[in-house]
Amino acid sequence: MTTVLVTGAAGFVGSRLVEKLSSLGHTVTGVDCFLPDLYSSQMKKDRYEALSSLTGVTLHEKDLRTDDLSDLGEAEIVIHQAAMPGLTKSWEDLKLYMDNNVLALDRVIRHASTGALQNFVQISTSSVYGRTADGSEDAPTNPFSPYGVSKLAAEKLGFAHRDNFGLPFTVLRYFSVYGPGQRPDMAYHRFLKAARDRTPITVFGDGEQRRTNTYVDDIVDATISAMDRGTPGEIYNVSGAESYSINDALGMIGEISGVELDVHYEPARAGDQRETKGAIDKARTELGYDPKWSLRDGLTAEWEWLANLPDYG
Repeated sequence: MTTVLVTGAAGFVGSRLVEKLSSLGHTVTGVDCFLPDLYSSQMKKDRYEALSSLTGVTLHEKDLRTDDLSDLGEAEIVIHQAAMPGLTKSWEDLKLYMDNNVLALDRVIRHASTGALQNFVQISTSSVYGRTADGSEDAPTNPFSPYGVSKLAAEKLGFAHRDNFGLPFTVLRYFSVYGPGQRPDMAYHRFLKAARDRTPITVFGDGEQRRTNTYVDDIVDATISAMDRGTPGEIYNVSGAESYSINDALGMIGEISGVELDVHYEPARAGDQRETKGAIDKARTELGYDPKWSLRDGLTAEWEWLANLPDYG
């Protein structure tokens, strides 16, 4: 089996990825530093503790920006999940985003660039496309937020390492990931929690902004396929197959929860995307990617997970 380094291993997607890689028999080194900037770090610490008992998994608590990475060892595959997410906060602290999303990437690349490395899979985002993300991987990139700028800069940095030093660098652009384990600051988590707690829901914008939401298990499957089948130097959109508005999703949440939702609308926030609708033909053809989860089924799964979730804040 393969030796895999997963950064951001205690995060929403990273933790599910480590679980799946372990179940497939891979040897996994995971690293995380529990940044508390968007929500309580306890949620990540609980995941980290659960992952520590998995077969073939070794975990390290490290800050990729500053800590010595030499004891992470060599890996055949790197999946760089670690990043500072969040559109709104990126307007407040650009340095935080550039340090976590660009500087940290450079340090991981320099550590991982050994003879053992077969593929470095960089996790990116639909935010690199801009206010509307509705085309193929060849669509123009025009980020609409500092977060999107930092993630596009990370892509460019990786390709610079490829062109100058031969780094086998592959990019996955995730689209609107959701499901059990979702961060508390993300929209569907907020909406479902409000339904559970019978509290008001705030929607930024008119609710007609559209998303092709991607369930976390579909994301994990695509990421492992990219590790196994992705061509270094290529970019792949990873998106769900269904397009729904935020209002559509709220309607489903009301039906799933059996709760009459108290929805309030506020002006759209700076950097919010109007539509994300990624073309996934390339991922289907080259990675064998086939998203299986409908939005209704995915929201139902997240609702059931939230029922007994502690209030992490």
